[in-house]
Amino acid sequence: MSTSPRLDIGVLQRLKIRCISETGWFDTATVFDDIKTAGGAEIDQYTIPWPPFGALHPDNAAGFSALLEAEATDGTMRRILFDTGWNPAWMDRRFAEEGIDRLLQQGQIEALVISHEHFDHFWGIGSTLKHCPDLTIYVPEGFHPVGGFHPAGFELIRQQGHTGKVVTTPGDQPLVLFPGLALVNFPMHTLLKVDGENVLYAHLKDRGLAMVTGCGHGGVLNLLNYARQTFIGGEHIHAIYGGLHIAPLEDWDEARDQVINTLSQYGIDKVACNHCTGRTAVEKMLAVGIPVIRGTARNGSQIPLFVGNGDVLELG
Repeated sequence: MSTSPRLDIGVLQRLKIRCISETGWFDTATVFDDIKTAGGAEIDQYTIPWPPFGALHPDNAAGFSALLEAEATDGTMRRILFDTGWNPAWMDRRFAEEGIDRLLQQGQIEALVISHEHFDHFWGIGSTLKHCPDLTIYVPEGFHPVGGFHPAGFELIRQQGHTGKVVTTPGDQPLVLFPGLALVNFPMHTLLKVDGENVLYAHLKDRGLAMVTGCGHGGVLNLLNYARQTFIGGEHIHAIYGGLHIAPLEDWDEARDQVINTLSQYGIDKVACNHCTGRTAVEKMLAVGIPVIRGTARNGSQIPLFVGNGDVLELG
């Protein structure tokens, strides 16, 4: 085990997470049938004619996005947009309904963090940039167009009129965005030639750490153990928000049971799950007493097991 001193990222007084959209898509079978028809899990996602690149099943395309409002101990408020969804028509609607378009226009959101390059987290970027083209964007190192990686992600950002700075987050090197909030890129490879995932960690005064994920492809236990070992405050995980990628296709086995049982031993105060966690996984969490925060199943969200569209998680 490493003997390196843990990193002090500062503290926040409070963190409010507004779920803009947890509905990556409405029907899972349709999405994976589209992938199979296009050539399978190892094809380049940009070859599938989904919105905004084509008109394949536009009514099934939605997206993942959340707004983080972080209050410093002196009362200063900082806002970060975490992911930018998929279908521009859907994201335009959700941004308007939650007032995100206005915040972007007024310059009250200082950066966009892209968790990873998957279509439902990134392809809706035009809905963000049309309101604030000079917004700073953080992307994981997997976006980089060298070493065999395709440049399509950067090209999409350019095509949408971006005039600001793009920051590539290096692997396993915490980047403090501002006191109390750190960004970490976890190297990984997943379906549709997507590499690298950014995860946010917030240190809440007198509470501990909160972890915010897009999909958590690196494994929820790995991401939590990283926080414990790396950050001051990591000895207690106060909250998790986002996709945990435990059973996105609702398949189940003994290994997943072990993940849930181990998760129940962390003493987490609040667990707020989104789409790719899987319904079965959330039901298993509830069965072992994990404090899952339920949603309201409105604005396009389908079930209250997930913190859904328009729901707010208050931390601190």
